[in-house]
Amino acid sequence: MNEIEIRVLDMSAVLKPSDAFALVLEELGGGFRKLALIIGKQEAQAIKMGQMSYTPPRPFTHDLMLSVMEKGGLVPVKGVIYEVKDGIYSSYLFVRCADETIFQVDARTTDVISLSLRKKFPLYVYEDILEREQLRNISADGSTYCVSINTIDIDSLKKAMDEAVENEDYERASQLRDEIRKREKKEDKYCLKLQKKPFSLDTLRFSIH
Repeated sequence: MNEIEIRVLDMSAVLKPSDAFALVLEELGGGFRKLALIIGKQEAQAIKMGQMSYTPPRPFTHDLMLSVMEKGGLVPVKGVIYEVKDGIYSSYLFVRCADETIFQVDARTTDVISLSLRKKFPLYVYEDILEREQLRNISADGSTYCVSINTIDIDSLKKAMDEAVENEDYERASQLRDEIRKREKKEDKYCLKLQKKPFSLDTLRFSIH
């Protein structure tokens, strides 16, 4: 599959009050497509520290992992986002051994990004994912945009539904409720080892605060 290089562009809080953040990734090489990952406070902190090149008094998890890899003669060479499903971005981390062989491991995308910011290795995404999940209807000031509902985890959907009810936007709340029920039903089917239905590719509008 064709890989498109991306970089971290911005990170902002979503929903008020919230412990969720929108991490925006931008296509390199002259393209304009962007992705948004909805991540937690802990993941956002780790990524922010990587952006700032901050060295903590004692090593955090990502710093420890890189130190262990260095001692073992392992070098991370790239990260690739290979799947997005029900709000979960999945990535491969490619690592070079001392004998120049390269292996890949499955990893959380936020961990791969945190490592990339610290070790300066490139990030990629499969082009079909970037095209399908890219941000749409971006406002002129960049404060509002639409993302595929497939990229939003169920906890964030529930928070968005509560916000819609509070704002008396009952049509939006109803749409979110239906998506939540559909996912919960799919989880039940998975437990019973029955075939799951295709996920929705509708969009959800987020305002950045």
